[in-house]
Amino acid sequence: MTEYEVSCLGKTPFPSRRAGRRRARQIRGEGGPRFNTYRCRYCLAVHLGHALGHATYLRFTRHGPTPLQELTP
Repeated sequence: MTEYEVSCLGKTPFPSRRAGRRRARQIRGEGGPRFNTYRCRYCLAVHLGHALGHATYLRFTRHGPTPLQELTP
């Protein structure tokens, strides 16, 4: 998986950070994980990414999958 695929493909592009933060608050209010907004260097739109310690999946490295620990904020 390339860096482009990880960072951009399959993610919803938001026109502004304000719109992204609004959606992140909505997801959190529905019981979902915490998200941060970031500007994508490929499409230049704003995407949502899991906040540190709130990822719910395994991240793949060249050495295989690495489980992410759930950290308390």
